[in-house]
Amino acid sequence: MFVSVSEIIKIAAIVVSGTMVGNEFAVAVFFHPKISSLNDETHVRAAQSLASALGAAMPAWYALTLILSLALAFILRGNSPAGTLALIASALFVVSIIFTVLLLVPINNKIVKWDLDSLPGEWQQLRQRWDRLHVFRVVILFVAFILLVLAALTN
Repeated sequence: MFVSVSEIIKIAAIVVSGTMVGNEFAVAVFFHPKISSLNDETHVRAAQSLASALGAAMPAWYALTLILSLALAFILRGNSPAGTLALIASALFVVSIIFTVLLLVPINNKIVKWDLDSLPGEWQQLRQRWDRLHVFRVVILFVAFILLVLAALTN
């Protein structure tokens, strides 16, 4: 059985974007609500660890997701409905990247640098702001993912 390059791109786009969106969903729905109920020191250490680890991994994951969604849009460009869906998904991934860089990364950078002995007075409000912004990002990502899957399946 021969699998075409376009089929490989479809599969890769769905798998890479789906796992990325799933990761962001898990952070929003499971991890952050759980650490928010911990004592302050444990909460901050967990938030710092997560911000540091995901801050290193997510840029490449987002970039690969965008590249694959754009590749899918390019492949599907002759199929108007599917190509349009893939293009809209790609645009939403771009929006999520810009949103992340402008609003979430600066907060993450602050969190990583916090000293447990002298936390800023507004640290909890800053964490809550990040969580609210992150939920908005997850919604954008879910819509993009659904459109990307629909594009791949309608062709």
